[in-house]
Amino acid sequence: MNGRKVFLAAIIPLLLAVGCGGEDARDDSTLPPDAIVRVGDEVLTGSHLEILLPSGEKTPFSAAEKAAWVHQWVEMELLYGEAVRRGLHNDPRVRARLERFEREFLADHLTFLELRERIEVSEGEIEEYFEDHRDQYINEYRVSHIMVNTHEEAAEILELLGTRSFAWVANRHSVDPVARRGGDLGYLTKGNMIPAFETVIFDMKPGEVSGIIPSDFGYHIIKLVGMREAQVKVELADIRERIMKELVMARRNVAYHELLDRLFESTEVEYFNSGYAEDAVPADSSVGDTPADTLAADTMKTEG
Repeated sequence: MNGRKVFLAAIIPLLLAVGCGGEDARDDSTLPPDAIVRVGDEVLTGSHLEILLPSGEKTPFSAAEKAAWVHQWVEMELLYGEAVRRGLHNDPRVRARLERFEREFLADHLTFLELRERIEVSEGEIEEYFEDHRDQYINEYRVSHIMVNTHEEAAEILELLGTRSFAWVANRHSVDPVARRGGDLGYLTKGNMIPAFETVIFDMKPGEVSGIIPSDFGYHIIKLVGMREAQVKVELADIRERIMKELVMARRNVAYHELLDRLFESTEVEYFNSGYAEDAVPADSSVGDTPADTLAADTMKTEG
């Protein structure tokens, strides 16, 4: 997340009860000794600023960076005060969104606290992973793909591939700019293709066409055109950090779902309309990052 998004995430829960300042001190004689700035009746103190600043940074924030955060706080307080004066905080939709932000933030923080100790990766595990997947790192895979916007379109593409060539369909139906050359992505290696491709491509044979693969970009159908030995020899030192991140991500997902399973076992969850039940949701649908997704970014920053 960028600085402004982190700042918003840090202070949104506070909006539910009070302004985003720290102290109510209109009388200058009662200002805290570490007061930095006052906007209306709200005072930002040095100690409050330290709480708002992101944790886990490798180097301390410089004076200029802290000044930028203070400026953001001032802007936010001015906008918040005006929103309250206009009565926007009484809008039911606004209240519902604020409550959701608070819950998401707390869920993210719980996930981080619960899982951070379980996703450490040892040097031995990194070496073992490299040996087990060495063939994936020493080969290059020539891949073509067709990308569309919906699952329904992808299903139609699969049918069309039964009578037309992959390049013909890609040229006419793929929304990816590379479609004009038959969907050819060239030679790819492990780590420089989107993760959704890696989950299937290493089990494919040259000439084989995949099923529908959802990703953050759309819905794909890929063809493994061919493979060859990598032009540049890959050593463990070259990809150590990449392997560590892959292992952290995998372990995070396992730990996250184990945590959810425990919570489901200890808490009653009852759906009164079967249309909203968990098994009614398509596997590839998504409405935003989960707490585990947010943990990934925090973990990469901490581990890196």
